[in-house]
Amino acid sequence: MNNFDLLVSNIILTDKKGTIMDCNDFAKSLLKKNNIISMNIHDFDSILKNYKIKLSSFNDKNLYIITENNSKNFFDTIIRNSFDEIFVTDKNGIAIFCNNAFEKHYGIPKNEIIGKHVSYVCDNGYVDKILIDVVMETKKPITYEQKTKVGRTILNTSTPILDENGEIIYIMENCRDITNDNVLRDNIPKIKISQTKQQNNKTLNTKSIEFKSPQMRSIYTTLERFASKNINILILGKSGTGKSSLAKIIHEKSPRNHGPFVTINCSTIPESLIESELFGYTKGSFTGASSKGKLGLVQIANGGTLFLDEIGELPLKMQSKLLELVQEKTYLPLGGIKPKYVDTRIIAATNQNISKLISENKFREDLYYRLAVATISIPPLNQRTDDVYTLINYYLHYFNNKHQCNIKISKEAMNILLDYSWPGNIRELEHMIEFLIINSINSNITLEDLPPTILENCKITRITQEKTCNKFSYKKKLEISQQKIIQEAYSIYNSSYKLAKALQVSQTTANRLINKYCK
Repeated sequence: MNNFDLLVSNIILTDKKGTIMDCNDFAKSLLKKNNIISMNIHDFDSILKNYKIKLSSFNDKNLYIITENNSKNFFDTIIRNSFDEIFVTDKNGIAIFCNNAFEKHYGIPKNEIIGKHVSYVCDNGYVDKILIDVVMETKKPITYEQKTKVGRTILNTSTPILDENGEIIYIMENCRDITNDNVLRDNIPKIKISQTKQQNNKTLNTKSIEFKSPQMRSIYTTLERFASKNINILILGKSGTGKSSLAKIIHEKSPRNHGPFVTINCSTIPESLIESELFGYTKGSFTGASSKGKLGLVQIANGGTLFLDEIGELPLKMQSKLLELVQEKTYLPLGGIKPKYVDTRIIAATNQNISKLISENKFREDLYYRLAVATISIPPLNQRTDDVYTLINYYLHYFNNKHQCNIKISKEAMNILLDYSWPGNIRELEHMIEFLIINSINSNITLEDLPPTILENCKITRITQEKTCNKFSYKKKLEISQQKIIQEAYSIYNSSYKLAKALQVSQTTANRLINKYCK
């Protein structure tokens, strides 16, 4: 029996006597068109002689597949040879039909996918992602971009086909090759992940900033290498240093950049909810659960990148489950009994001392080594002061545009901002510049506009520096004076014994002073 026949034919199910038990919408239209009201298929044999009929028998029932002699071949030829790929699955994601374009797009014979779950093409590397689970969850069409093993860029529109009760019976994918169509690719609607499912990073993306410090230049060079490899990455750094922005840049520079970038902040979600947020749940898995179940962020990140911010806050129970995901690429939804495969890259970040957490049995050592295949450490802003001026000007330009103004910073105010230690790092600097712009009465930010905390911090810093400088000066003066005295005395006495006696020190000390200042 041909799967195409099942899609476009009149299908009638009868018992052995011919009594009609059920039929599809095509068959209902056929009966209505011919004014047939009988419930027995044998009562309209004279009409059916104009049609092509396939009969299958099973369990005391007959299945009639009825097609017009010419129309089936006509539609079959058109669909099978369409430039666009037509790919159809049943409600469970099992492939039941695909046309000739499928082979051209993915480099895989059609008969290899029929009867298998659609994830087969992703699991075996024929395509970078399949988002059929999103369609099953939302019951709404989605459009997204795919990259295939044979180097094609595919625009995939996946549409659920619903029955009269609103339940999915088929999912149809219409896929067009847009490899050479730049205009179309630039206008592809992107899948938007719900803000409630994703703890979005609100810090501005600093990808366009040209950092001056050698530390950040080195990090960006390393980042380029890491991004192209399909490895897990751990980003270390104090709060506000730009870990989230760096993770997003890694995603954008990676081969997964057309897939989703999903962020979850492990410190902001209650422990009782974090498992269902990460891994989702099956229908009826707990009291209050949705009757339809729920996709987790892990599955939504399929084909893309999952960013786990503040990984040090992840409960130990979840660390064990995350370890399975990292090692096996599989996970078990809450209430589920069958593991699910997912293809996602994991980037984690923390502002904590992971080694200390491991020694305190608060973080799994095996998980750490799995996540830290590559590690990037971002220094705080007070250790890369060369970047402060660049960041101030970047945010000054950004917030001037945002608030439609043209505020400048006076030389005196700029010097104070450059001297400030920025304990809150880039996040503090960003918010400070926006505050100064919206709070400024004039077109120039002056010393009077700076908050007392910054002025006081800079005053303390300068006093400390002056004390250190004075301390250094006195010590140096003492050193110079001592050198002159020893050199003069040695020129007179010309032996360590006599010099020791004259200075009233031991001969060992005299020898040391002679070696230091006179030789």
